[in-house]
Amino acid sequence: LGDSAGDVRSSAVDRLWLQFTFGNLEVKAGRQRINWGQTLVWNPNDIFNSYSYFEVDYPERPGSDALRVSYYTGNASTIEVATKIDSANRVTAAGYFRFNTLGFDIQFMGGIYQGEDLVLGTGWSGNLGSAAFRGELSYFRDLDQFKDTTGYLMTSIGYDYTFSNSLMIQIEGLYSGFAKEMDVNSFLQFYSGNLDVKNLGFTPWSFMGNISYPLTPLLNGAFATIWYPDWNGVYLGPSFDLSLNSNMDLSLILQYFTAEFEDPSGAKNREKNTFGFLRFKWSF
Repeated sequence: LGDSAGDVRSSAVDRLWLQFTFGNLEVKAGRQRINWGQTLVWNPNDIFNSYSYFEVDYPERPGSDALRVSYYTGNASTIEVATKIDSANRVTAAGYFRFNTLGFDIQFMGGIYQGEDLVLGTGWSGNLGSAAFRGELSYFRDLDQFKDTTGYLMTSIGYDYTFSNSLMIQIEGLYSGFAKEMDVNSFLQFYSGNLDVKNLGFTPWSFMGNISYPLTPLLNGAFATIWYPDWNGVYLGPSFDLSLNSNMDLSLILQYFTAEFEDPSGAKNREKNTFGFLRFKWSF
């Protein structure tokens, strides 16, 4: 909206759509979030609006300028078809079927990603005993070189459990076949770069753990870590969330990264980065 010597102001439209409902049929056109993800950190099934786990000031998560048609076949089953065109005029179009069986939400999806890849995927979420078990799997294959490639696989699996005292633990792992093709020589390259589903994983394997606990009725503390084996790297993320009143929250978030990257000569150098954020949120 404007800028001066001391500040920069901006504005963005997160959601703006028209929705028509005809019984069990729903048609929505405009800026919207198409949420096909099941896991909590990395979402290989989320081909329309991927988001970064490290984003701290965008809790609404990104949306897409898209057309979506949904048909509700039952209380826990849905068929969806969606399409969007990005700023480079690349078309993403896919279908999605979700249903519930044996206490698990199961989904299947398939379509064309950015006009370049055939994508097929599945996902699930449910309880194993008193713990939640989630997963997603997506397979991408280049349409122009369909016969010459075997495609790329991405999968994430997560498990989370909440104790009777409200202590919550969460673990999740990601495998990305695309990571082997990525040339990453600095953490900032992926931290601030454009994100899509293909570069959710910066190394072939990533493993995440998180623990959170309400220290008081108004103060919640959490600590997250991610291990990147191929980089001999780690992410550490402590955070605190304080409820000031019914619609105001104050958060302190720290992010620390350390990893080894190769320079052009092939030598490995350790890089360290630390970021701190103080966020005030007012909901109205």
